Amino acid sequence: MMQFFKVKESNLNSDLKGGNEILIYSLLEDRMQASTKNKDFFSKKFNDYYVIYTRDELAMKLGVNVSTITEVFKRLVKKGYLVMKHQFNGATKLFLPKFENETSPEANNDNVKREIQRPEIGKPNSSRTPNSNNKQTIYTRDTCSETNSKKIVAITQKEKQAAKQKKLNELEINALSNSLETKAGFSKRTVNMLKALSFNDPKKLYQLSGMVFKAKNVVKKQARNVRNSQLALSFENNNSYEDMAVDLQRIVMTASRSKRSNVEGYIFSSLVNYFQEAVNDYCSHDVLSVIG
Repeated sequence: MMQFFKVKESNLNSDLKGGNEILIYSLLEDRMQASTKNKDFFSKKFNDYYVIYTRDELAMKLGVNVSTITEVFKRLVKKGYLVMKHQFNGATKLFLPKFENETSPEANNDNVKREIQRPEIGKPNSSRTPNSNNKQTIYTRDTCSETNSKKIVAITQKEKQAAKQKKLNELEINALSNSLETKAGFSKRTVNMLKALSFNDPKKLYQLSGMVFKAKNVVKKQARNVRNSQLALSFENNNSYEDMAVDLQRIVMTASRSKRSNVEGYIFSSLVNYFQEAVNDYCSHDVLSVIG
């Protein structure tokens, strides 16, 4: 079965260069005509319709290599004719900022050269929502198309930066967690609790674990003349630290629920008391065993 599609005269007179750019963009526009009649191809996030057209499909239809389609896509993006929104679990969504819907009654008016205004991304616009019978507001200035392209690209850049920052945070928190286990002697359960209380934020984890070490050092100085106090403060030797994860959760959660103005101060003083009790319990048991 033969398939026909329309190549607009405006595309021939545009800055599209070569047959491939004109044909590929015309195919995308042809499919966009169908997309505007189907609400399933409307993106609420970008408040606009999009096209699903894979590079393999285009390459097969035009009898060219996929690499050729890729290069044309890059040129269309650079010229502002195409915005690509990649999806990790599906085909890439293709937005056409300069697409003009010829089914609109106003588009048949040849008295004035007009182009359909694209809505600003993220802002409601009744003329670009599904089930609106494709009624669109017409303006004589082509400014919104360029604005939309830039905003979609800006959003994509922000998402990439957010993903990069998330990855860096994961690497940082994993390195800090490993150090707390291998060098500081925390149990894995205690480290996991510290991570949870820090909401997997490396800065908060560093701050909370630092308060634990500081409180421990305060008690270490206080008990420097107490026999076996160093063993009492050792995570490996004192069995009372087996439940440290539970104790940390209790201290932090109590501080969070309280209406105290200095939450960090309450946590720190509670940690000091915690280590003081650990030393007292350990050393008193040691004395009793010696006397017995």
